Amino acid sequence: MVSTAGLGGRTGLVWRVVLVVLALGQVVSPLLVSALGGGAFTTSDRAGEPPIVPAGYAFSIWGLVEVLCLAYAVWALVTRSPGQQLRDRLARPLSVVFAGFTAWLVAAEVEPVWSTVAVFVVMLIGLLTALNIAVRHRAEITGWHRAPRALLWSMLGVYTGWSSVAIWVNLTTALTESGAPIDGPAGVTGQIAILAGATATAVALLWRTSGLLSYGLAVVWALVAVVIATADAQQPVLSVIAAAALLLVAAATTWFRLRRPVVA
Repeated sequence: MVSTAGLGGRTGLVWRVVLVVLALGQVVSPLLVSALGGGAFTTSDRAGEPPIVPAGYAFSIWGLVEVLCLAYAVWALVTRSPGQQLRDRLARPLSVVFAGFTAWLVAAEVEPVWSTVAVFVVMLIGLLTALNIAVRHRAEITGWHRAPRALLWSMLGVYTGWSSVAIWVNLTTALTESGAPIDGPAGVTGQIAILAGATATAVALLWRTSGLLSYGLAVVWALVAVVIATADAQQPVLSVIAAAALLLVAAATTWFRLRRPVVA
């Protein structure tokens, strides 16, 4: 008779193997899309984009995300250190996220206007689920060796931080593709609302994670690029709003870290 623990262990192993495969998929899929001649929607600094889309250089953060995800997935598969049950629990939502990344690239080629937003929503739900699991087991993670602990928090923070801003930007792009204005009073007001939504999301997650530094830095990275992009587009009002959002996120990161109960 097969024990429940044995079945659970094999199921967890399967999920961790799947996670490695999907992490590799995140690395390979952009190369395949580019080789097949696609990628127009995901090309940075496209003409006609809303001013609040971050400057093109900022999207290089995806390379860091891919490396962190692959490194964590491989570590989670091969390590024999304590915390296997937690790694197994994290593997499920992270598999959804990693698969979503490749699905997002496909959606960007098939129907980039609203399908990409839908995929990003699913990805963000997966990231928030994984982040919530990690936060609730913060004390256990603190007992891990320093390197894997830093790897986990870096991966979750950078991926969630960039995605929590990118989903709002993706929404702006979808609205623009659907006919919404990008300039004039209506266009500027709409983009201010988008920046407010992204900032509120960031502050809420900084509160939930006790000022997770990797998360705050990823959001700051995105907002700096928004300030630059809006300045290049000669939209001073949006530049000021983006700069204010940047300062607010930086202050919130510092404040919540100072008040955090456990160092992460």
